[in-house]
Amino acid sequence: MKKNRIILLLPIIFAIFNCYGQINVLEKSHDISRKSKKGYLGDVEVNDNTKSFDMIYVLPSSDRKVKLETYTFDQELNLTNTVKEEWDVEKMRERFSWFNFKGDVYYTNTISASSTLGGKLVFRKKLITSRYRWWYGTYVKSVKMLEKVKPTSDAEQKYVFRGGAYEIERDSSILVLAGRQDVKNDINSYMNYELLKSDNNVNITVMEKITFPGAYTPIFAEPLKDEMTISNDDKPRDWIVVFAPFGGKAYSKIQVADPTKLIYFRISPEGKIKERAEITAPTNGWRILEAYEKNGSIFFYGPCITNDPKAKYINQIYKTGLVATTSADDEEKAAENTKPTGFGGGFKSMVNTFSGAQDMGQTQDAIDAMIDEMKFTGFVVGRLTNGKLDFVKETPVDDFNKKNIKPLGQKNMVEFDGKKFETFNIFFTSNGDILINGQDFKIAKEKPFGYDGNAGARLYKGVYLFQFDNEGNLKRNYGVVIEDQKDRAGFFNRSPLTADMFPASSYLTESSDKTKLYWNMNVCRAMHEEENSDFGFFSTTVTKTWEPLFSVQYGTIDLNTGATSDFKILGDAEKKSFYLFPSKNVVKMGQFVIYLSETEKGDKILFSRMDISK
Repeated sequence: MKKNRIILLLPIIFAIFNCYGQINVLEKSHDISRKSKKGYLGDVEVNDNTKSFDMIYVLPSSDRKVKLETYTFDQELNLTNTVKEEWDVEKMRERFSWFNFKGDVYYTNTISASSTLGGKLVFRKKLITSRYRWWYGTYVKSVKMLEKVKPTSDAEQKYVFRGGAYEIERDSSILVLAGRQDVKNDINSYMNYELLKSDNNVNITVMEKITFPGAYTPIFAEPLKDEMTISNDDKPRDWIVVFAPFGGKAYSKIQVADPTKLIYFRISPEGKIKERAEITAPTNGWRILEAYEKNGSIFFYGPCITNDPKAKYINQIYKTGLVATTSADDEEKAAENTKPTGFGGGFKSMVNTFSGAQDMGQTQDAIDAMIDEMKFTGFVVGRLTNGKLDFVKETPVDDFNKKNIKPLGQKNMVEFDGKKFETFNIFFTSNGDILINGQDFKIAKEKPFGYDGNAGARLYKGVYLFQFDNEGNLKRNYGVVIEDQKDRAGFFNRSPLTADMFPASSYLTESSDKTKLYWNMNVCRAMHEEENSDFGFFSTTVTKTWEPLFSVQYGTIDLNTGATSDFKILGDAEKKSFYLFPSKNVVKMGQFVIYLSETEKGDKILFSRMDISK
C-alpha cells in the first residue's frame, strides 16, 4: 500500500490531560477533511506493534470501486499519516470483514412463518428491498409481505405453531419447530415436534423429529449472541431453543411430574441439532432473555416468577406464551394486516381473518409488553459447556437490595423491585465473574407536547449492573442515576423524542492489574434533526426524522471492595459538544481505551483516551 503524505486533517487544535476520580484521561480534537464528512467510518484498526490505530473512512463509491481515506494516529492521539485509495469491491470484501456493501439496491426473496387464529402453521412469502446509505454504511430495509402460500411438496402436514421460527435471510430459508397434529385437537402434539426447513418456495424438509417425555412448549427461541460485530443477517449464528413442561387439567395424562425440567437445543443455521440437554431450573417461571457464548460456554440469564415450583407449570404462571408465534416483526405484521381490500373490504378482512390470510401470530414485542407488566420474584443465571449444565442459580429480588452499591456522590440508592426493567449486555472479568447491565423504565401515560406517538413509550430511569461470581451467586448490585435525563427530557430541535426514551448501554473494561473495573455508559444527550425532501410535479413533501446522539458517562468500580466513583462526561472540558460515532466509537489499544466522538455537523472529531493500566 503506497503511503501518501497528504494532510487531510488540520493541525491539532485542542489537547488536555485530566485525572477524574483516579482515571487518567487524555483528550485531543482534530478538524476532519470535507471529503470524509461525506462518507462513513467503516472501522478502526489497531496495530499493537506500532502502537497506532487507523480510522478507515468509506466514501460514496460505485458497484465496482470503493474509495477509502485512512488516517493513522499514534497512542498519543497525534496524526501520523493519511492515505487515499481505491479498491475493487471484491478485494474490499476479502480484506475487511465489516464491509457489507452488496450493491446500492438488492432484493431478497424470503419467507415467514406464523400461526392462524386456530394455531395452525402457515407460511407467507415476503420481499426485502435493501438500499445502501453511503453516509452511514448501512442498509435501509423495507419489507413487503406477499401472499400466503401452501407447501409444494408431500411434506405438507397439519402442524400447530406455538412459537420458534428462525429466518435465515442469507439463505432465503426458514427453520420452524412445530407440533405434529395427526388428528384434530391432538394434545400429543405437545409431545411430538418436528424441525422443519423451508426455502422461499415453501419446499419443506423435515430435518428432525423431536419427542418429549410429556407436554412441552417453547419458552425461548433466539439466535446465539457473541462478541462478533458482524450482523446475524451476514453471518447467521446457531439457533438456541429452550422448552418447558406444559400442564393443567386438560393435559394431566401427558404432563411431566416436574415443571422445572427444561430441555435445551442448539441448532445450526442449516437445521442440524448440535446439542440437546436437560436443565433442572431452580424455578418454574424462568423468562430467559438471552443466550450468550463466551469461551465455548453458553450463558443464559433472565428474571423469573417462582410459584409452587413442583406443582405449577409455566403456562399457569404466564397468561401468554413466551415465544413469538410469528417470525414477522411488528412493522411487517402491521403491513400485512392493513392491506387495502377494495369494495367490501370490511367483509373481506373478516373472511381473511378466519381463513388464515392475515397474520394472527403474536410478535415478540407484543409478548414482552404484556410480560413487562408482571412483577418478578427473582433473577436466574446459568451456564452450559459442551451441552452439559455447569450451574443454574436463582437470586430472589429482595437479595439485590441487600447488596446495593451507589457512586460516592449519589444521594439515593437505585432500588430493584423486579418490575419494568430491561437488560442490554453481559460482560465477564478475568476471574470468571459475570456482569449483567440493565435499566429501569416506566411507561409514559400522557402525550408530551401534543405528540401522539409518545403515549406508551418507555422512559428509562436508574441503571443497574448485577455482579455474579463464576457459579452464578450474586456479589453486588450497582445502581447509577443518570442525573441530567430529566433536564434533557424536553424538546431537542423540536423533536417529539426525549432523552429518557433511550437506554444507557454500558461498556466495561477491567484494569490491567485486575483490581478495577472501568464502567462507561453511552447516555443520550441530544437529538439530531434531519430533513428529507420528495419533489413532485406540483408539490414538495418535507419529512423530518430525529436520531439520538450519545456521550460517554464514566466511572470506576473497585473489584475488591465494590466502592464506586462519581461519574463524569467525556468531552466536557471543551466548549463544543461531541457525540459518539454511531457505530465504531470505541477501541482498546494496549493499556488504553479510546473513545471516538464528533460534533453534530461532523466537522471535528474528539479522541478521549482512558488509561486502564491501574
